[in-house]
Amino acid sequence: MKKFTGGKALAVVAVAGGAVLASIAPVMADVSAQSPSAGAIRVESPAKWKAWGAAIEVQLTYACPAGHQGHLNVTVNQAVLGGVAVGNTYKEITCTGGFETTAVNVTANERAFRWGSAFAKSELRTYQNGNAARDEREIQIVP
Repeated sequence: MKKFTGGKALAVVAVAGGAVLASIAPVMADVSAQSPSAGAIRVESPAKWKAWGAAIEVQLTYACPAGHQGHLNVTVNQAVLGGVAVGNTYKEITCTGGFETTAVNVTANERAFRWGSAFAKSELRTYQNGNAARDEREIQIVP
């Protein structure tokens, strides 16, 4: 039986350690994909026109770390005859670590929303780490 010298023994340990890490790396990547360390949010299009434009129903898709508490905020602006229709809303959430979709009603402040293009800005903020995710995009409002 041959005895390993210090350098050879260290090399064997390094190779064995690398093999172990390589075998668990895909599992670690899969867990991190399922439970994001930062939040993400997206405003979905189209939004549904409700109550003759007094409100619209907007779908928000979001993800944040499991167990975190937070809130969603969305503001919609639309050019209408005589000015701009503006509305916003706020919703408390509990994060699951995966992607979730929720519907929120955005009520118009002074002017009613109409069918057509609008601009939406959304934000997801978690209380535990204060991180914020934002999304801004043009959406369609449909009947």
